[in-house]
Amino acid sequence: MSTTPGWPSRPSREAPRRHRRGWLIVALLAMVALGAGAAWWGKRDTSAIASATGTMAAVDDASGRAPDSSRVRVRVLNASGTRGYARRATLELRDRGFDVVDYDTERGAPRSGTLIHSHTGHLDWAERLQRAVGTGTIEARPDSLRYLDLTIFVGRDWKPPAETLRP
Repeated sequence: MSTTPGWPSRPSREAPRRHRRGWLIVALLAMVALGAGAAWWGKRDTSAIASATGTMAAVDDASGRAPDSSRVRVRVLNASGTRGYARRATLELRDRGFDVVDYDTERGAPRSGTLIHSHTGHLDWAERLQRAVGTGTIEARPDSLRYLDLTIFVGRDWKPPAETLRP
């Protein structure tokens, strides 16, 4: 094909590819920027966890943990009627420093509220357990024959945190 003077020459085949490649790079960079912005937005510091009630995430400070200087022996009983609550509460309480020595399901009618029995007179330990689970009523039930400090009857008012992947 001959070119006529004054007419523009025909573009090469490579020009449109380069143009498309440039737009593709710009689109990919925009997607990365949007993804980074969304990740930052999701990681913002919010107080929603601190204001939650009835969840293990209700208190995430030292007052919702077992005291470092003592071994607090706890028995967890699932009284909610929902399968798996005793196991999930056991895992969470152990993560918070409590020594869960036994967990089981309580037979009988499901409880609407969580109940904590203090067997050894350490009401401060019962209060720590109450803060750790975010709910519950404390009762003093002295029993010198038990090898336990506290018994918690997990009721329907307790909402477990999202279950993490555990190997």
